[in-house]
Amino acid sequence: MIEVTLETETQEQDIRFGNAVRTRRTQLGVTLDQLAETSSVSAAALSRVERGLLSPSLRNALAIARGLGCELSELVERESAEIIRAGENLRFYDEATGIERLALARPSPDIELLAYTVPPGAVSSRFAAHKPRSREIFHILSGRLEVHAQETVTLETGDTVVLRVDCEHWFVNVGDDPVRLILTILSP
Repeated sequence: MIEVTLETETQEQDIRFGNAVRTRRTQLGVTLDQLAETSSVSAAALSRVERGLLSPSLRNALAIARGLGCELSELVERESAEIIRAGENLRFYDEATGIERLALARPSPDIELLAYTVPPGAVSSRFAAHKPRSREIFHILSGRLEVHAQETVTLETGDTVVLRVDCEHWFVNVGDDPVRLILTILSP
């Protein structure tokens, strides 16, 4: 088993941030001295940031992003591929209903991918309304599920539905077998 420490993760983040700063700066054709002037962060500090040797404060990271004419989020985005191995997912289990939820991925704050297993007869919690124009995409891998939102829909194996969920909503396994489903949550 590979153990990743917080210190190792922080070092990797510093290196990724530094690489993103260097890449953006060279794409713009800007020297360290020019970036130092526009960001008010010293050229020496910028050099250390770019080499992953210095973890900038939030204030300096924002200043560097402004100096590069971009948003901080553009410099701190994750790697192009993020692998979550089997068994590493966050698992939530409701002992009262037997419903299991696995967090599969959250590639951005407004997109979430979940897997559910719902025993026969189980009823989910009543989920509060999401932000206006939010959608949930239910794809049924096996079983029969009734979803209650603006309207009530019954889904069978292989069915997919896109629902507005800016209202209270919940689901029920109305079949005799466990339901396995993939749920994608999209927030505007």
